[in-house]
Amino acid sequence: MKSSPPAVPPPRPAKHRVFVVDDHHLMRRSIVDAITRDPRLTVCGQAEDAPAALAAIAVLLPDLVVTDIELKDSSGLDLIKILRAQTPALPIVAASMFELTRISHLARQAGATEFIAKQHGPKRLVSLLHEVLQSQPTTVAPPAPLG
Repeated sequence: MKSSPPAVPPPRPAKHRVFVVDDHHLMRRSIVDAITRDPRLTVCGQAEDAPAALAAIAVLLPDLVVTDIELKDSSGLDLIKILRAQTPALPIVAASMFELTRISHLARQAGATEFIAKQHGPKRLVSLLHEVLQSQPTTVAPPAPLG
């Protein structure tokens, strides 16, 4: 009687790496906690303003960025524009406390892939992150050099 080779489970796919930008510590912590609870996502970094985010994102190369629209001492819209210019394929989800059509339009105009109002809560945010990631190519090119 011939024995079968032991069944090898398929390799687990790597977790998608998410970078979070929000100037409010408690809100950022809430977003990070929601992402961390999902077995298919991990937070690779976080920042409270655009300059810190740009520096970290260039090194960490996340699969997706979640950013608040209004940041202390910087603009989330400007951050989105810069990221879109540096890394055109990088998915960016813009978030705001306000669910105004105007803010959503401004975020998309700046280059955001999607927009979510924060009051939709963590479950909807995580669901949206998966939707965005599934609609993207499997690899994100590194940022283009500035200048």
